[in-house]
Amino acid sequence: MLVLTGRNEERLAQVAAVCRDKGAWVVTAVQDIADIDGFLETLSDLDRQWRFDLAIFNAGIGDTREPSRQIETPQQILSLLDVNLRGPAAGASLIADRMIARRQRGAIALISSVAAFVPLPMAAGYAASKGGLNAFSLSLNAALRRHGITVSVICPGYVDTPMSARLNTFKPFQMKADAAAQAIMACIAKRRTFAIIPMPYAIACFILKFVPTGFAVWLSSRFSLDARAYRAQSLPGPDVNGDAAACSSIKPDTT
Repeated sequence: MLVLTGRNEERLAQVAAVCRDKGAWVVTAVQDIADIDGFLETLSDLDRQWRFDLAIFNAGIGDTREPSRQIETPQQILSLLDVNLRGPAAGASLIADRMIARRQRGAIALISSVAAFVPLPMAAGYAASKGGLNAFSLSLNAALRRHGITVSVICPGYVDTPMSARLNTFKPFQMKADAAAQAIMACIAKRRTFAIIPMPYAIACFILKFVPTGFAVWLSSRFSLDARAYRAQSLPGPDVNGDAAACSSIKPDTT
């Protein structure tokens, strides 16, 4: 049994059709995670009906500062934090509380990014949202361990998706979407607390721990990104620089 939520009804239906073709029983709900109150209400109703034993929070948007600006606008920062951090964190907290009440040994997974480990002068809001998600996930994991509930945070590098395609930059170790999905599900199945994929990024992030912070910030300040090309290919609407096919992918308790 699979429950999928997403903000785009057409794409959500396409994903659901693929899942059904593979034999899954699928329920869908159209809901934008940017509407946090509405998202929590929808999530609460779905969990009340289906008693989730696995919740995957995968929604995310990316953004960069405009070429004419030195930093992102306040509106960009708020949008990034709402979708990438506040919504998933609040949703995970809601599901965790329900699992505790049910004495359920469930699992929660949140999809972060390697951007959490690198200063990004052109995308400070994005880096902050992912860094915050990591801190929240690890803290939630510590809080839930005695209840037998696993919280996994998985940090992919570049994945070949439309959002990534709009970035006009070098993308080392970019993964195909199917390969990334398989790696993420393997981490969840193993109930890993923390994972960086693919392995070259895990090695790079480990090495970064030994780089003095001041030097890392200085080095990042020398990096530039052609944001004009990124914005030229952006989608219209409030989430112009990012999209997620499903805000959360949830497998209910089948026992």
